[in-house]
Amino acid sequence: MKKRKVFACAVLAAGVSVGAYGTYALYEARIPVTNVITSGNVKIAVRETMKLPGRDTELPFKDQKGVVPGQRLSKIVRIKNTGRQPAYVRVKVETNIALRDGTQGKPDLSLISCDINESEWREKDGFYYYKVPLEAGSTTAPLFTEVFFHNEIGNLYQESEVKIGISAQAVQTAHNGDDALTARGWTDR
Repeated sequence: MKKRKVFACAVLAAGVSVGAYGTYALYEARIPVTNVITSGNVKIAVRETMKLPGRDTELPFKDQKGVVPGQRLSKIVRIKNTGRQPAYVRVKVETNIALRDGTQGKPDLSLISCDINESEWREKDGFYYYKVPLEAGSTTAPLFTEVFFHNEIGNLYQESEVKIGISAQAVQTAHNGDDALTARGWTDR
């Protein structure tokens, strides 16, 4: 009889334990949560426009023909942040002169210059750095607005082709230095 009482007490204790756990389970709620973390992106686009003489409206830049010594040609270069994050921006400007076939001589690149905007851009190591972070969706002030063909351009340059190459780079601003000059992540080209 004593074994039955011990067995009954054990069964009763087990029942109370299961009941207490079941009651506890009624008050517990579990909801699975999935956290999605999306990294930002840095994207830019070069915007080249021009103004026709006597007009204020800007048009997309088109190749020009028949340029003569002493001429100023409208070419407005800006960079647009098309990404979702603020970015530091830098630009390299490379001028190349291809002389007419059969012409002997070495072109003097100093005879063609751009009116660089030094108040909002800073030159260092062959690049022009925009002085302030470029917010998402924003566009820089112009790097330059004109190309000048100096009067000293002589017959060597007749029927030559001038190319002004613009290559722009951008890096994130977040946790990346205090300005474009101290930022990390620039490529060498």
